[in-house]
Amino acid sequence: MEKFTLFHTVKIHECDANGVLRFDLIFDLFQDLADTHAAKMGLGYEYGIKHGIGWVGANYAVKIERMPALNESFTLATWPSAKTLVTGIREFSAADEQGKPLFYASSQWALINLATKRPVKVEGNVPAYDTLPERMIETAFANPALPERTDFSTAFPVRWSEIDLNKHVNNTNYPLWASEALPHDFRAAHTIAEADIAFKKPAAFTDDIIVETEIDGLETKHVIKRASDGTVFARVRFLWVQCGK
Repeated sequence: MEKFTLFHTVKIHECDANGVLRFDLIFDLFQDLADTHAAKMGLGYEYGIKHGIGWVGANYAVKIERMPALNESFTLATWPSAKTLVTGIREFSAADEQGKPLFYASSQWALINLATKRPVKVEGNVPAYDTLPERMIETAFANPALPERTDFSTAFPVRWSEIDLNKHVNNTNYPLWASEALPHDFRAAHTIAEADIAFKKPAAFTDDIIVETEIDGLETKHVIKRASDGTVFARVRFLWVQCGK
C-alpha cells in the first residue's frame, strides 16, 4: 500500500481573518482525499451505493503545527493504516513545500448498511485491501470528555447547504459548530492546536441544534445536542494556543 497524495493551494475564499486556511476546511480536504482514494481502491461511494453500504466518519484526532497561508501550496496524503471488525482506520497528513508538517490526523470510519444504519463487517462487504501500519496519532479514539459545566450554550439552525448526499448533516459541520460556539474575544485571540471529535448520531434538516461548551484555560469541551430531547450528535474537545505563538 502506497500513500495517496494530492496538492492544494490555499485560495482567498478559504482563508480566515488571519489569512490562513480555515480550520473547518481541513475536514473538507480530508473527506475529499479519502473519497478519491477509496474510489481508486474500488471501495468508494459508487461501490457503496451499488451494494447498499457506506463509510461513515466516526472519530477524528487532529493536530495542527501551523495552518498554510494564502497562496501557499502543500501536499496532502492519506492511507488506510488498520482495520477493525466494522471500521477502517485512515491517516491524513499535510506538509509544506519543504516537507515540514502542517497538520495531520488519524480517523476512524464505520462501515454501515445504508438501509438499517447499522454497522456491518468490513471483511466480506468490501474488496480486500492492504494497509500501511503508520499512524499519524497513536489513539484508540476514546470519547472526548463531556463538559462538566455549561459556560456557554449556543443554538444553531441546520442549513440546507449542510445536508449531504446521505440526507443528513455532513460531518464537517460539527467541529465548525463547536468552534463557533465560543465567545468572539476567545476566538480572536486563539487558534486550534488539537481536536478530538466523536460523531454519535447524524443530525437532520429538521433538528434544533444546541452546543454546550466548557472553557477550562486553553482546553474547551463541547457536546452537540438536539435541543428538544438531548440526543447527542457529537462530542468535541479542542486545545487552543494564543495567536502568534
